[in-house]
Amino acid sequence: MRTRRLAILFRPVPVLSLAAVLAVVGCSRDPAPLPDEAGLPAAALAAFQTHLRTMSDGDLACSNAAIEAAPRVVGYINDDRQPDFAIATQDLQCRSELGSAVAYFCGGSICAFPALMSDGADYQVIWLMSGNEISTRTDYQEARFVVRQGVFAGSAGSRVSVREYVWRDGALTRVLEREELARRAP
Repeated sequence: MRTRRLAILFRPVPVLSLAAVLAVVGCSRDPAPLPDEAGLPAAALAAFQTHLRTMSDGDLACSNAAIEAAPRVVGYINDDRQPDFAIATQDLQCRSELGSAVAYFCGGSICAFPALMSDGADYQVIWLMSGNEISTRTDYQEARFVVRQGVFAGSAGSRVSVREYVWRDGALTRVLEREELARRAP
């Protein structure tokens, strides 16, 4: 008589591995999607307004509408799952009684970019290094601000200095600085 071996339906190693993967995926929360262009959070606006008053001794006046209208980048730079912002100050329309409002942010052809970093329900303002352009990118699950600055190198042509900042140990830290050849328009 022939004995029939029952097919093993339950294989412990693959089933336990699958269960572990599903548990990890189910427990890890992705941050909320990046906010649309609806506007900055009220706490970010308040922190930036306070910073503007402090840095200018009350001279610089920027309406909330002007701050929200300025170009900005957004990303999850620190690890509190709240969006962080950087404002392109060269396009910020503010008023100053003492002179040019843009002079508070820009000198020559470069501008400083304030980062509005979430801190729980509040925001803090941290100035990034000066440049001409700000963006965000994610590298190995680590979001970062990227500041680009055009540099004229005389007869050697033009270069672009690129600096990247990440949030580590409670502070924005520059982790990379490199130079690229400037792209020329056709």
